[in-house]
Amino acid sequence: MKLIIDFILIVGIVLNIIMILKLFKTNNNQLPKKVLIVFWFFILFIFIHFYGLLHQLSFLLLPTFILENGSRFLLAVLVYLYVKSLFESQQKFLIKNAVHFIPFVLYLLFYIIPSAINYTTDNNIFSYIPLIDKYINLALIKDSYGIIYLSMALQLYNKHEPKLKHYFSTFKEQDFLWVRKFVVLFLIAVSVDLLITISEIYFGYNVAWDAYITVFFVITAMGYLGYFGLTQNTLFLTEISNDSISIATNNSPQKIIKPEEESELASKLERLFKEDKIHLNKELNLQDLSQEMQMSSRKLSAFLNDVLKTNFYDKINHHRVEEATKMLVTDKVIQYTITAIGESCGFNSKSSFYRIFKKSTGYSPSEYRRIFSKK
Repeated sequence: MKLIIDFILIVGIVLNIIMILKLFKTNNNQLPKKVLIVFWFFILFIFIHFYGLLHQLSFLLLPTFILENGSRFLLAVLVYLYVKSLFESQQKFLIKNAVHFIPFVLYLLFYIIPSAINYTTDNNIFSYIPLIDKYINLALIKDSYGIIYLSMALQLYNKHEPKLKHYFSTFKEQDFLWVRKFVVLFLIAVSVDLLITISEIYFGYNVAWDAYITVFFVITAMGYLGYFGLTQNTLFLTEISNDSISIATNNSPQKIIKPEEESELASKLERLFKEDKIHLNKELNLQDLSQEMQMSSRKLSAFLNDVLKTNFYDKINHHRVEEATKMLVTDKVIQYTITAIGESCGFNSKSSFYRIFKKSTGYSPSEYRRIFSKK
């Protein structure tokens, strides 16, 4: 049993280090990346703590105890702030959300550090610590606290996720699905730990190895998330256009388009599509288009919504589908595969091309080519 746990912990430590290194190698310095790095560092210290506990390595136990013991007051908060940082402006973000760290700081100052001092001095300097250990089930409190924050993170994701496709021309469902999986899997891990804690209270038992069950769930989740995250277009979803996100989370863009501007803006926008073929850029987003239009992202969003009665996602993909229909009925279908045609028209994946094309035309690209291609 010990060998199996030892192997699982080593695998967890190695996977964790790989994920941290991959995050460090990403070329952006945005807040979601920083939050994820801190999160995975705390997970790493948890694994190291349990490794030291398994092998009774005292030189590892004390320094990792300080971080591991309070981690459940912090990890769920970090997950929540990671999700929140994807959908909110980064300006003074940590200052605005400092209140979420108060429970962890209080727990650190009034329990973790005093407990560590009691342990290292072998004296009962802080006499209230044994009373807390005797009469309060901290594991139950920490698990419940974690579930609350992870549930808040999932609720926040569900609230904002549908709006994102209005502001990104290649809405990456798989990328944003990573966020949902990230939250849900850690919610499951904490829930498992809570069930174990409740069963200990109800049945009156306490065994050391049950903590490793939760660790096993965390390592499994991490391995799956690591693989899923590495296959994304934007690694672990840390590269987000915050200007577009802030617009996406604004429920009611102001009507700031003057009537005399409408015709000029419409003509300028159509020139970008018809002459410059700007929609062929796979990574095109609202901010990019607003720069070409020489106007703010917020004003362009208002123009698309209030004047053209559409959104960025639908507008861009309308022109991409239009481009694809032209190519599919010419001899270019002989030179290129259908997937290649989709990519040349600005779609970033085969699945998105097929899904959007069929929704727009009622036919799959293959069917459209077969029915309408020139003989």
